[in-house]
Amino acid sequence: MTARTNTRSNSKVSLSASQRWFAWLTLHRDCAVDALRRLWQQPASSAMTLAVIAIALLLPALLYVTGKNLSQFDSSLAQANLVTAYLQADTNADTVSELQQRLANHERVSDTRYISPEQAAADFAEWSGLGDVVDTLAENPLPASVVVQLADTRFETAEQLQALLSDEPAVAFVQMDQAWLQRLDSFLNLTRRAVLALIAVLSLAVLFITGNSIRTSIASREAEIRVMNLIGATRAFMARPFLYTGLWYGLLGGALAWLMLALLMLILRGPASQLLAYYGAQYQLLGMGVTASAVLLGGSAALGWLGARLSVSRHFSKF
Repeated sequence: MTARTNTRSNSKVSLSASQRWFAWLTLHRDCAVDALRRLWQQPASSAMTLAVIAIALLLPALLYVTGKNLSQFDSSLAQANLVTAYLQADTNADTVSELQQRLANHERVSDTRYISPEQAAADFAEWSGLGDVVDTLAENPLPASVVVQLADTRFETAEQLQALLSDEPAVAFVQMDQAWLQRLDSFLNLTRRAVLALIAVLSLAVLFITGNSIRTSIASREAEIRVMNLIGATRAFMARPFLYTGLWYGLLGGALAWLMLALLMLILRGPASQLLAYYGAQYQLLGMGVTASAVLLGGSAALGWLGARLSVSRHFSKF
């Protein structure tokens, strides 16, 4: 009899907990739907707020897509990132092989290629058009060389390999024609910092836009909030509709920014594809992708909620 009573008591407690959980979910669902309905009932002001949020989010999304498309050329830049070590005239084949083996084991080296004096003369005659002049020379003036392809495009890597090769006894001279690489590296560093600063500034803009909209909504519903406060409603209960409104602002603004970016990509796809075709069939216009799109939507929703949270914390203090 006691065991049966305990079983009934446990079932009742379990059912009560399930009911509380279901009531909590229902309350949040109704609150979210009501917040979306209120936005729909004010189409003009809601559309203007969403448009401003979408434009603020569009710029960092556009910069991300631009960087993603430019990253397709990293492999081409890496192939052009070369350091040439010109060898001493008396360097034998064993010394060259040992040097290439040490370079191949280096973590910053992608590949090495030996160019004999005869191959160097043939290459010079081919690209310069002075083959007849080269043939008239009694002795080949061009030295043997080892061309080192670096694993990345950083200027520090090229400087490191230049110092390493300069200490080799078999190396007479090291050529690093990479001033362009230093300028490129400086430009990329500047661009990355500018993008991060722009994301921070525009995130603050989204917070301010959402917070201002929520402030207006709080002012228009001041009488309703005071009545709820008088009958004993908690601060969390009164703030919940405004938090969901901020969440909807951010999420819908992010979705609108995604649609604007997709439309822009659709407009540019034809001319961009024709331009990229000149550089190779492997290059194509890339969009945001699933992960970046999820980050955009989730981040915009979080910014909207945070902006509403800050506005509620500030303006609810007078109630």
